[in-house]
Amino acid sequence: MENVCEGGTVVRLVRWLRGALGVALTWAALWVLLGLAIYAVIRTVDPADIGPGEGLDRALPILALVGLLSGLGFAALLSLAERRRTLRELSLGRVTLWGLLGSAAIPLLMGTDGSMGFLTGALGALFAAGSLAIARRGSDLAERYDA
Repeated sequence: MENVCEGGTVVRLVRWLRGALGVALTWAALWVLLGLAIYAVIRTVDPADIGPGEGLDRALPILALVGLLSGLGFAALLSLAERRRTLRELSLGRVTLWGLLGSAAIPLLMGTDGSMGFLTGALGALFAAGSLAIARRGSDLAERYDA
């Protein structure tokens, strides 16, 4: 019987978890930055529109959680659906779809009515496409310097 460590199962799981956590933390940071930008615009244009309890101290943790869960959802769907594909073989459309689906479900998972799914899904699609573009660029640079 093969030892799971020797067969690479544990190594593959740890690599997947590290990658998924990296995506999730990156997406959480992007959601927080987006929230900060929106807050700055609202504070500049119409500060009275920010009511009591709507400050950054309440909004940023929620945005970070949404980003984290969206990133994890995207990473899970991508790894399940595109398991045997290399970075070069990934279709931008399919990766965008996994980002949309992985993110659109987050409002429902957080116990809301899901009406914000269109927003979380759109941002997930955008972040997924951007993630693929950045990963491909990094891969291209690595190949260039390895050669």
